[in-house]
Amino acid sequence: MQKNVIVHTDSKILSLDKIKDIETLKAFGTYPEAKLLVEEKVGVTLNVKDWSQLFKIINTLSLSVNQNIEKLIFFLDETAHLKELGSFSQAKDELSEILAFRVKARSWKELERNLKLIVVAFRSLDMTDKSAIFEKNKIRNFIHSSRLEGIQMSAMPDLKMADIIEKYRVNL
Repeated sequence: MQKNVIVHTDSKILSLDKIKDIETLKAFGTYPEAKLLVEEKVGVTLNVKDWSQLFKIINTLSLSVNQNIEKLIFFLDETAHLKELGSFSQAKDELSEILAFRVKARSWKELERNLKLIVVAFRSLDMTDKSAIFEKNKIRNFIHSSRLEGIQMSAMPDLKMADIIEKYRVNL
C-alpha cells in the first residue's frame, strides 16, 4: 500500500477517532461550532440535531473506518479500484455499507474525495503507522515476558519502557 494515498490534513480536531465521549466533543466549543468542525473535517453535511447524535455518527464512522482500513486504502490507491465496485450508484452503496454511513457524492471524483476525507478524519494512526504498531507490540511483549520474571504489570500506555525498567531495576 502506498503511503501517499492518504495525506494528513490540519484542523482544530486532530483526529476524530480520539473522541471517546460527549464531554470530549463539547471541549471544542458550542454545538454549532463542534458540528461545523466535524463537517469540515469529514467533508459532508451531517443531519444531526444534538450532541448525542453527533457523537454517535463520530463513533460509528471511527469504528467502521478502523475495522475496514485496509479495504478503504485499497479503494483509494487508484480510481480504478473504486470503479471495480461496479456502477457509480453501486460503489456508493457498497461504501455506505462498509462505513455504516450514507456517503454522498455526484461524481467519481467527489466520491473519492469524500472517502479520502472520511478515512483521514477517522483513521487511528495506531492501525496504520508501522512504528506505532511496533511500539505497541514491543510493550505487549515486554509485559508478557515480565510475567516470566514474576513481575505483574498491566498495559499502561502513558508509561514509557525506560520508566518500567527503572522501577524494577535492582540497585547494586
